[in-house]
Amino acid sequence: MTTDRVMKPFRPGAGSRPAYMGHRPEIEQPLLDTLRWLRQRQVEPHFQYLYGPRGNGKTVLLRWLDEEAQKGSANQSIARIRLLPEDLRSPEKLGAALIEAQPWLPRNLKRLRVGLKANVAGWISTSADGQGSSMDLALGRLLGSGSSPVLMTLDEAHEVDTQMLGDLLNAVQYAGQTRPIGIVLAGTPGLVDTLAASKATFWSRGQRLPVDLLSREAAQSVLSESLSRAGYQIDDFAVSTLADVADGYPFFLQLYGDAAWEALRKSDGTIVCQKHAEAAIEAVAPRRREYYRDRYREFQKEGALPLARDVALAFREAGGEMTDSDLNAVLAKYDEPSQPRILLLNKWGFIWQHGDNRWTSGIPSLMDYMIESTASLRNSEISEVT
Repeated sequence: MTTDRVMKPFRPGAGSRPAYMGHRPEIEQPLLDTLRWLRQRQVEPHFQYLYGPRGNGKTVLLRWLDEEAQKGSANQSIARIRLLPEDLRSPEKLGAALIEAQPWLPRNLKRLRVGLKANVAGWISTSADGQGSSMDLALGRLLGSGSSPVLMTLDEAHEVDTQMLGDLLNAVQYAGQTRPIGIVLAGTPGLVDTLAASKATFWSRGQRLPVDLLSREAAQSVLSESLSRAGYQIDDFAVSTLADVADGYPFFLQLYGDAAWEALRKSDGTIVCQKHAEAAIEAVAPRRREYYRDRYREFQKEGALPLARDVALAFREAGGEMTDSDLNAVLAKYDEPSQPRILLLNKWGFIWQHGDNRWTSGIPSLMDYMIESTASLRNSEISEVT
């Protein structure tokens, strides 16, 4: 059996597309509906955003959507514009990224793109009507200049400058009046606050697609199906063990699955069993601890370790889910207003809200780690993690 890197069943990393990402029909179907609307040339903007804690698979979903957009016959083709936060650092960079991505622009204009990048903001505003116009209107005219359907994606959207994000979303709204266009954003739970601050005219009418932890059944299928597609198997005991320790967290599933597969290769077998699962748990433990230490340091930098401990203990006592009033009761002991603290916890995905008046933990085992690591802290103390 080949051991080529391409055949690896698991690909832990920053958004790497795994062999099998798990089935999430509540997210996948709305995204596929957008592609269908685009191929039917529905002239109205379609706006969706994926949000959830880091490592839950948002980037993977964007890459899957991009692959789906490439399918279909020639007359169903969709132009794709993939943006990252660095493309929205300035009007010049955003305009240049849009010009670079649009194959329908005239060839002579494409040849001029190097020069345009130097002052593309001025170019798009003066070329639109010869007299200058607002940035979002100029960008909208640029986006609306073609006829083919467009799918635009923006990853890590919570990191984008709110003014630039507002200009982009308003441009999409403008272009969507004459051209089929869809935009899908992805970010941490803090994306909702970023969108609200952008003052875009229609963001609240977009479709919210929360990306939660995988169910136990879906987590087990990620392990078993990924191995099966590469020609391996996993027994029931091992798949149950690894799914439980991974907590339904997609990033951990890839880590544990990869470590179990590596252990299997050393034994020259084809079935992952309990001994391979136990070897994987031991192998991943240092990386998992370091991952949680990074989250610890984020709280430490903000002076929020006591806050993290109090909230984690409250969630444990409440069974992993709290209402607004429950959370505010925990935060009432602090002198500062509770809302900024809630925003901080939400931004990092330590807790997040994806239903009316319902807060859940981002990763339950991260809360356990924070409780254990802050056991000796008093509210006035911030100490180094051991």
